[in-house]
Amino acid sequence: MKKVAESCQLPWDLLDIISRMLDFDDLFEFGSVSKNWREFYKIYWRNFIASQEPLLIQRSSSFKQSFSFISLPHHKVFHSKMINNLFPLAYQGSSSGYLIMTQPDNSFILINPFRRRKMIINNSAFKVVFSCFACRVLLAFSRCSKEFFLVVLCRDSDNLYVYQSRNLGWVTYSTPEKVIDFVVLHNTIYVVTDKANIGILSLNSANINVLQLKSTPDVISTSYSHVRLVSCDGHLLVLNFISKETFSVYKIDLSTMDYIKLETLGDIALFYAPRKKYYAMSNPHMWGYENNYVYVIDLACDKYRVYKGDDNKMPKLVLSEVPSERNLSPGVSHSKQPYLNRCFRHLHYEVDYSLDVII
Repeated sequence: MKKVAESCQLPWDLLDIISRMLDFDDLFEFGSVSKNWREFYKIYWRNFIASQEPLLIQRSSSFKQSFSFISLPHHKVFHSKMINNLFPLAYQGSSSGYLIMTQPDNSFILINPFRRRKMIINNSAFKVVFSCFACRVLLAFSRCSKEFFLVVLCRDSDNLYVYQSRNLGWVTYSTPEKVIDFVVLHNTIYVVTDKANIGILSLNSANINVLQLKSTPDVISTSYSHVRLVSCDGHLLVLNFISKETFSVYKIDLSTMDYIKLETLGDIALFYAPRKKYYAMSNPHMWGYENNYVYVIDLACDKYRVYKGDDNKMPKLVLSEVPSERNLSPGVSHSKQPYLNRCFRHLHYEVDYSLDVII
């Protein structure tokens, strides 16, 4: 069989057609079929990983759940046997190309279906409710090393938990104001509180260094109003949702240490996922999306909605109620296959210990 594979040469046009029909696992295994496939595969996979197009994550409705990844602009659906063999799991989020899930014993399983990598993090430091979206998560890697960090914020806790692989343990962060979101920008983990204050998460201590901003917008927290933080094109953006239909966007100017209110999204597209998770993309037209648009996963009715803005205003949108926690629990049958999130496979967040300074 090895001699056959070594002598087999397929035209690159044919290899391209074949690659469009294969799932993630098949792409890895096809290397034994053709000698020149390995060269083709390296180029194809490098371009695939580098693509900034977000993939829509869909979960099956059956008891033995499975995950699919959907490219809307290219009308392509990918499946992964690697994930489907690891149940029961509760989906929590996507970060640095990994799907982050939990098991009934509170442990975290991190799976990168694009590179066929899996990591397991044991957890006895805190309790995680075994349901989808029970916590917000962020995965980041240390620059110039294999160390990594998992940042976790549970819905039923005021504490922030950070796992550091170099210590094989968890660190608990307690803050005067409740941290509600976090992102990576310029190799630094930034957080935002429910009072719209911005801070830097210290990796060398259990502290959050609050930035001394000149002003902050007045915010309140209700079932619909909320504050979120996103990073896009080298900037921190703060989203202030006043109601399920009205929101404001601010850019944090780190040179003047001030909030700047934006009139429109400009050349940015905003993506909404369940449990008030947001992403932003600059120059979205390059990847099949539009400027000043908001793309919403409506989990309440299993739909995908698009809201368009104009030259002078933000898009108008309607955010629906999220289904109850019982209906989000693993093992509960759904009438449809819900969209859970988006996966930005090209993003690989890195942080730097040397930037851990007090502002």
